[in-house]
Amino acid sequence: MLLITGQVKAWQAIENSTFDAFIQKAESLKDINVAQAFRFLEAQSQHLSSLSIENQLIYNKLLAELYVEQAQYQQGYNLASDALKLARGLTSPSITSSEILYARGFALESLGDYQAAREDYLNGLEIADSLNNKKILAIGLVNLGALDYLMEQFDRSLIMFNDALAIAQKINDDELLGYISGEMGILYSLINQEDKSLSYHKSAYEYYIKAGKVLYAINTLRNIASSHSVNERYEEAIEVYEQVLENINEISNNELIASVYSGMAWAQVKQKDSDPEASYQYMLIASQYIDQTEQVDIPIAHALDKGYLFLELGRYQEALDNMHIATEYLKQYEGSDQKIVTTISKLNLLYLKAETYFKIKDYQQAYQAQDEFISFALSLPEKSNVDETEDLRMRYESEQADLQTKILEQKESVQSLLLSDAKNEVKYRQIFITVFALVALGLAWILIKIIRGQKKLLRATITDRLTKVANRAQLLQSGDRLFTQAKTDNTRLSAVTITVDNLRQINLEHSHNTGDFILKKIAELGLEHINEQGVFARFDAGKFVVLLINNTEQQVNVIVDKIRLSIAQNNWSEQNVIHVSISIGIAHFHPDKHPTLASLLTNADLLKHQASNEEKNKVSDDE
Repeated sequence: MLLITGQVKAWQAIENSTFDAFIQKAESLKDINVAQAFRFLEAQSQHLSSLSIENQLIYNKLLAELYVEQAQYQQGYNLASDALKLARGLTSPSITSSEILYARGFALESLGDYQAAREDYLNGLEIADSLNNKKILAIGLVNLGALDYLMEQFDRSLIMFNDALAIAQKINDDELLGYISGEMGILYSLINQEDKSLSYHKSAYEYYIKAGKVLYAINTLRNIASSHSVNERYEEAIEVYEQVLENINEISNNELIASVYSGMAWAQVKQKDSDPEASYQYMLIASQYIDQTEQVDIPIAHALDKGYLFLELGRYQEALDNMHIATEYLKQYEGSDQKIVTTISKLNLLYLKAETYFKIKDYQQAYQAQDEFISFALSLPEKSNVDETEDLRMRYESEQADLQTKILEQKESVQSLLLSDAKNEVKYRQIFITVFALVALGLAWILIKIIRGQKKLLRATITDRLTKVANRAQLLQSGDRLFTQAKTDNTRLSAVTITVDNLRQINLEHSHNTGDFILKKIAELGLEHINEQGVFARFDAGKFVVLLINNTEQQVNVIVDKIRLSIAQNNWSEQNVIHVSISIGIAHFHPDKHPTLASLLTNADLLKHQASNEEKNKVSDDE
């Protein structure tokens, strides 16, 4: 009985006179060891009801943040929801309510409910704005910006981050500047600005060290190591990962730990002195932590990460196993607004399938996966708001340079003194920093540059090197799709074959360079008359094939004659060639006449030979 009384009195003393000191101690523990801070708070949970509503909110806010930072998102969501119900007892909104909304929003974001997360972020932002709390307002802007880049709204994300940065620079808060810099680093990685990304992550690390935020600095080291891996500096990545592992006992976030071990696994196998066994062991360790995670997109990212590593290690059955696991996970994203995760996961999965099946010599499956990969990659918008983001980036950076110049010029001014006062005023205020965002996209950060490189390579493999039009492989792939469409939807499809008259003679009398110039010019002139739905391809040395859809036979004849005339009337004198002409064959799809694409192309080819044999510069069709 005496012991119980003593505990109550101790708590009452904290409540009445030292609650702020109690919370400050918990915040200090949070900076170095989240688990210790959690235990410190939990030890007093039974006395929570003796606190005022405002102090209960502060306690629950901090506890919810600790749940989230340990990647226990459902617990964090539940506690934050209960705390917000309690907040209804306040006569007016408090800034603590705003921070609780941010904590719940991040839990929802991690659990995959982006729309609900956005609502919480916006509500928290509205409270911060109404109370004119610049720091919490800036955090809300960053939270929304991070949600934007997850939905591939990169331009909007950059606007949010730069608005937050303007506030952070005015109040000169190192912790807030670290948070913004870290998120900027993620954004620039996603838009393939790797040098800029690394620079921001390094800045974030320095800010966190200055602010005494040890664990946030450690998390930033993980991002720096990942950036080194993206740039194939694997030895440097290993050094930084090892720094994180030295502090592994202070980290209680299983997602963070798993990403470090999987990152180390990849770096070990890719470094100059490759260590496959160490790589395999590191990945097994990572898997142990993944089993305990809640973030919805972590499992698919890890399954793909393992699949790629096992493919690299030649462990093909294990690569296949993880490929099948990732396939099942991907089904959950159908219709999802998690665009970054969906796009990158699908590309990675299809590429992994193609590579793995090729290695085990299942060429039919490999071809099918490669075909799906090509079709999906080409279906993605060629231009996105990345272009707008680049324009915004240049404008903001110019503005920042001007701002820095003005600050230097006014260093001794009254404004500088006011900013200094503002810094001192907010120095000891605590904030919630959601620095563990986007762990599930660790794989994406590492592979996004590879994927974009693959897309460039992909376009190279389906484009004729000389003429820059589609090559034979792309023609046949597109042709299969259009032929199937014509059969099933009863749409019009015409095949046109074009050969250059006397190309061999031109090569002999002039040079192959002249012949190459003629072929490039013919491709250029031909493309001018083909709409976006048509296909213009170089089939072999001197032969082009055109596929036209949704055109009547008369319309096709008009298009083809325009091509013929543009080539015949072109000025070839620069190449010392008096005249260039082409022979053309046209075949129109008829279900009873053309059972396959090959039969349609063969028919067009026969008609082209007929035109060439009768006389040059002629069109022959099957009307």
